[in-house]
Amino acid sequence: MSGKITVVVGHAAWNDLQLIGRVLEEAGIEILAVLSDAASLADQARSLGADCVLFSPTLPGMSPALIQELLLHEDYPIAAVGLIPAGSGYAAEYQRFGMKGFVTTPLDHVQAGRLPALIQDAVRVAREERAARTFAPITAQEALQILDRGGWQHQTVAVYSPKGGVGKTFIAANLACAFGILGQQPTLLIDADMSRANAHKLLGVNLEEGPKNLFTLYERVLTEGSRTGRYVVRSQTLQAQVVPWRGKLHFLPGIPKMHMAGLPEFVEDPQRTMDIFADLLREARGFYTFRVLDVGPDFNLPIHWAALTEADTVLVVLTPEVTAIDGVKDALPALERAFGSLQRFRLILNQFDERFGIHPKEVVKYLSEDGRQRCPPVFAALPYDPDGARISINTARPVVLEGKLSPLAEGIVKLAAMFYPPLEAVLRRKPARGAGLFGKFRGVFAE
Repeated sequence: MSGKITVVVGHAAWNDLQLIGRVLEEAGIEILAVLSDAASLADQARSLGADCVLFSPTLPGMSPALIQELLLHEDYPIAAVGLIPAGSGYAAEYQRFGMKGFVTTPLDHVQAGRLPALIQDAVRVAREERAARTFAPITAQEALQILDRGGWQHQTVAVYSPKGGVGKTFIAANLACAFGILGQQPTLLIDADMSRANAHKLLGVNLEEGPKNLFTLYERVLTEGSRTGRYVVRSQTLQAQVVPWRGKLHFLPGIPKMHMAGLPEFVEDPQRTMDIFADLLREARGFYTFRVLDVGPDFNLPIHWAALTEADTVLVVLTPEVTAIDGVKDALPALERAFGSLQRFRLILNQFDERFGIHPKEVVKYLSEDGRQRCPPVFAALPYDPDGARISINTARPVVLEGKLSPLAEGIVKLAAMFYPPLEAVLRRKPARGAGLFGKFRGVFAE
């Protein structure tokens, strides 16, 4: 690695700082600043052009999301190496957010001696990831250039299907990652599936680590409402329940156990349940540019119904099998009666492959046969990639954040770009492909 590596240190223990200064000076690594709070750490690292931050998680205001923010710095990635208190539980959490290595504190000569190699490796890995386009966000300049060509609007996007197992949670999670991490827009992913809440699995969030989820939010609102007579979601209540994930993506987990959907908090007063969820979304509009809802299949459940009612756009996911298509066909008349029209609804044909013998145009024709049923347009067809999807789910690594975008990841980013056009820049960075398999899929997106 050519050139002198520079670091900004965020730590307060004097003895540790003495050791750090000595070993880094001997290794030719320059310390640009030593700071004692997280806000200054991030600002100074960016303004001074640091290659790496050496930080303690006990800094005032420190958050794992800050590590991801520095890695996503639009000019170049700023790597992070931790100074983790021995016996604490910080290491796993910060590594999930992109920390490239750590030593334990208080430092001794052995731990301090590991720092130069750790810092050098962290900077190298961060640069290699950026070169491979892992977590590479769009820059402000790219966004402005694209936005000059046309506008866009904040959105609540519900991802829904009347049939399970069609990939709606996968699409919702990756769509939210595209908005919040690649697009750098404040985004809230809400797991509103009352039948099988599992979006947390796709993000690697452990619900056992803390009581932050949709049920505990309702508990708080109902407790306060029993005193005041008003069931409202205050901003403090919302922010106390969301989990910062990466970049500008926050996550509100769903119910931890399926049986909780039948508890009095949700079923005792269905109208109250719907009103609280609607108020949750209204409050979220003040903090998040995009709100992505993973909605369960049974729209008779009050939260599912509230999610569909409050969404600006509903993406109806189906797969190219007659059973999935029939499920959507059965649901469309009820949805049209309830909402007056299907104007807000769009079809997403997931796991599409021409070999399966069902083309998007045939889906629309089947759903509206005899002209008796109006049908939403096919908004996108996402290519068949079962291995890629399974690996993504099992490793809790969304496909849109992988180093090299697969055709499936490209399809989801292109879908996200329909809502936030600057995401087109992510697709343009990729070297031009030949007329291979994915070329067949480009034409099936709505223009």
